[in-house]
Amino acid sequence: MITNREQKFRRYLEKHFQLQLPEDVEMFYAKGVRVGNRDLRKSRINGELGYAACDFGFNPTNSFIQNFGHLAKKNIVRLKEEEARAFAAGKSLEMDLGAKGKYVIVAYKKHIVGLGYYDKGTIINKIPEKRRRVIVP
Repeated sequence: MITNREQKFRRYLEKHFQLQLPEDVEMFYAKGVRVGNRDLRKSRINGELGYAACDFGFNPTNSFIQNFGHLAKKNIVRLKEEEARAFAAGKSLEMDLGAKGKYVIVAYKKHIVGLGYYDKGTIINKIPEKRRRVIVP
């Protein structure tokens, strides 16, 4: 049995993406690993605290990557404008990264487009349909 899931996910982020969260952001377990502002944990407001940071396999959620991916220092794929537009709209991209299957952060300039999974020459789009968008100039 896994104990302290938040710490395991934090170690994954540090190892795979060289990503460290800001000090005012906290990970906690509440029906899954969640992330939120430390001060909100102390409030008396009813509702969800933060949002899902990863699935039960410790794979990051697209929401998490879109919010914190800019802090990563590795496993980032920088796209050209046309590629970024296609990816944001839900397309997977053919690209040889010369690596084994792994999650990557897809970016355009300084903007995080979303999460992808690299497998055998393709970055598989992991942006949920409801979070896909059209990039405007």
